[in-house]
Amino acid sequence: MQTYKSVIIGLRGIGSNRPEETDLPVYGAMPNSHASAYHRCPQTEVVGVCDLDQDLLNGFKAKWGDVWSDLNLYTDYREMFEKEQPNIVSVVTGDHLHGNITVDAATHPSVRAIICEKPIATTLEDADRMIEAAEREKVLLSIEHSRRWHPSFLAARELIRSREIGELKTIHCDLFSERAMMFRNGTHMLDLICFYAEAAPSWVVAELEEGFESFTEYSGDGGHDPATDPGTSAYIRFENGVRAYFNCTKMTFPGSQMYLTCDKGRIEISDRETILVRADGHRVWSRQTMVPVSYMHQFQAGFVPEVVDKLENGGDLVSPPREARKTLEIMLGILKSHHAGNQRVDFPLE
Repeated sequence: MQTYKSVIIGLRGIGSNRPEETDLPVYGAMPNSHASAYHRCPQTEVVGVCDLDQDLLNGFKAKWGDVWSDLNLYTDYREMFEKEQPNIVSVVTGDHLHGNITVDAATHPSVRAIICEKPIATTLEDADRMIEAAEREKVLLSIEHSRRWHPSFLAARELIRSREIGELKTIHCDLFSERAMMFRNGTHMLDLICFYAEAAPSWVVAELEEGFESFTEYSGDGGHDPATDPGTSAYIRFENGVRAYFNCTKMTFPGSQMYLTCDKGRIEISDRETILVRADGHRVWSRQTMVPVSYMHQFQAGFVPEVVDKLENGGDLVSPPREARKTLEIMLGILKSHHAGNQRVDFPLE
């Protein structure tokens, strides 16, 4: 069994968290970071990590030194590539910094797969450079839209695909929390809208929250401060006729909810539960809880074993970069619509 040398660039929470273990007779807490996902995949070994913050480097060593005792620390990812010759690279930096790192990783001779945090980038130019480099070098590029590895969201899509409740007509999505930021957490929900619509977007009409009148292009701080990343409301029309409504609203009450309405029923889905609603009459609806099958590798435990499997056996990634590009293009279309006075913006963007 081959072991894939892996490195992580960016050591804030999603890059480095280590979940608490339990005394209960079960093996391994569910991963909640790139480091913990590698930890639970026996075919990978983290040989190096990189960050500009020495405190984060030292903290990673303290958290994970018992697992990877020979781990090396770097402040220059290019030096890390040369010394460690990694096979898999995780890019976990700020949203706007993915482009150059991913291109450099894709063109390094030892690298065979890249796992990049969402969103893929903050400009289409960066996204296209990343995709072109990965495709040219035949390097796998997986974008970590983690709900694509979640059994509940996958089960909902399979039910829609089966046409058991008819054709998908509309998607209504609400995201609300103090961190309901379009480029940070809103990215997940917009990606899910594309995940279910399974078509290219045709056009969008949108409005940003107050205070973002000058936010004509991404100008956030990498996803840390909610005041730097807008909430939004948008109406998205897809080429196959699916209509989507998206609300991303900052408030104390936290959560998210999607309504997937089909000809003969509706799926109500969130991180908490999945409900199938059928109509027995105009005034009578039945509600059935959907209990999805659990898997060995799901949610944030899924993306590392997936790239290992695809490297060895081939096949399509669940979150490929061209899908992630759709989400980015919608977000940029939302900005353009808002600053054009909430006018319709057609895709593809010029």
